[in-house]
Amino acid sequence: MAGLINRLYPGDVREIQPRETLDTDTPPINRIDMRRPLRWLAQGWQDLWRTPVALVDGLIVALVGLVSVWLTWSRPWLSFSLVTGFLLIAPVLSVGVNELARRLETGEPPGHAAGLGALARLGLPLWLFAGLLIVLFNVWASYIWLWLAVLNVGSAGVLGSVDQMLLAFLSGPKGIVSLIGLLVSGAALALAVFAVSLVTLPVMLDRHCSLIDAIAISFKAFRDNPRPLLLWAALITALFAVSALTAFIALVVVFPWLGLAMWHGYRDLVAWEDRPR
Repeated sequence: MAGLINRLYPGDVREIQPRETLDTDTPPINRIDMRRPLRWLAQGWQDLWRTPVALVDGLIVALVGLVSVWLTWSRPWLSFSLVTGFLLIAPVLSVGVNELARRLETGEPPGHAAGLGALARLGLPLWLFAGLLIVLFNVWASYIWLWLAVLNVGSAGVLGSVDQMLLAFLSGPKGIVSLIGLLVSGAALALAVFAVSLVTLPVMLDRHCSLIDAIAISFKAFRDNPRPLLLWAALITALFAVSALTAFIALVVVFPWLGLAMWHGYRDLVAWEDRPR
């Protein structure tokens, strides 16, 4: 009985371990002001022209996006989900650009071989992260399919083309309300993904952390800086919208630009104790 009491109530208070929380198990997060996201864009723009090889990543992503929309034009739910869902899977697609940013910072030679090397170095955590984002993307695509089916885009219960989908959305109050509801629900999902993927890849590349730790750090950064990071999310969305309106041509520049900028965001947000501020 005495042994049980000693295990439950240690005689020496030094034996009591502090409770582990998000704040105790992760590095401190710096507080940033509203102007910092604009500074990241400026720094990323400078880095882009210091390492123009990153434009190849943008070209590949732009071509994949353009071909995907062209192939799915007759399936509006799939085409719409690919365009809007790009922001859900973009974080994992930027692994090569993030590796280029890391190498640019450390003075290592850049190149596409370096980006491919990052895939092998990250290993399982990267694939788990990719799997998580793909699952969320599939949830979003299924949600769009159900929404359009309820709206009955097309004829005889068969979904029509993207042209018919847009006409159904914009031709009356029912369609406009449906479009607003779809965009609001998509924004909520995108915001959740943004919060848990904000600096996930940079953390894993820089510190070889587990996926859980990297996601926790990202969430903590968003929790401590909601207003400036919501501005950052709005800037990302606006630049992607411009890219979509240009048939993804602008994505050749926008994609690597944002990836390089986010590395500076990571450095400003996460205050590792062994790294001088």
